Amino acid sequence: MPETYTVGRVGDLAEGRAKVVRAGPTQVALVLAGGVYRAFSNVCRHRGGPIGEGEVEPAEGTLTCPWHGWQYDLSTGKALLNPLARLDVFKVEVVGEEIRVTI
Repeated sequence: MPETYTVGRVGDLAEGRAKVVRAGPTQVALVLAGGVYRAFSNVCRHRGGPIGEGEVEPAEGTLTCPWHGWQYDLSTGKALLNPLARLDVFKVEVVGEEIRVTI
């Protein structure tokens, strides 16, 4: 059964940035791009790098792993070089000032 966790507050994350947060037992890459919060598994499908420490390119709609440069589509979580490799994408809601992620 999915569970929902509060992972931060509006204003904790700057536009065009990512950070690692904890949703219960799960590390999540939380991203704010184009005014929309998104959440992904924090493990790159290439070599296990920390996606939440990567670079966000809102204009290009990508999130880049800091280890080897693998890029992922922000709307789908699919790797640009290999669409069969994709990050898990989690539901994000903003309730009042709280950012909530469902795992």
